[in-house]
Amino acid sequence: MTTENNSKLLINRIHRIKGQLDAVEKSLLNNSMDCEKTLLLLKAASQAIKKLGEAFVQEYMDRCLMENKKKPDIESIRSAIKAAFLL
Repeated sequence: MTTENNSKLLINRIHRIKGQLDAVEKSLLNNSMDCEKTLLLLKAASQAIKKLGEAFVQEYMDRCLMENKKKPDIESIRSAIKAAFLL
């Protein structure tokens, strides 16, 4: 899969997350008493953000580290992993 396709997939994930958060906002603005539904929307958005982070780290590792013609150094890998888990 090309970098452009991967970027589009990441952007699609972001759009889905925005949609989930918009639904949460709408629920709050309407003073919806369906707390369970709102909590499920929040959980879905949270999980989607986690998956977006994982997909981005994979893309970063593939594109930024592996496309480099030389072997990636351990510090670059550690830096990428540290940045990913500090989200």
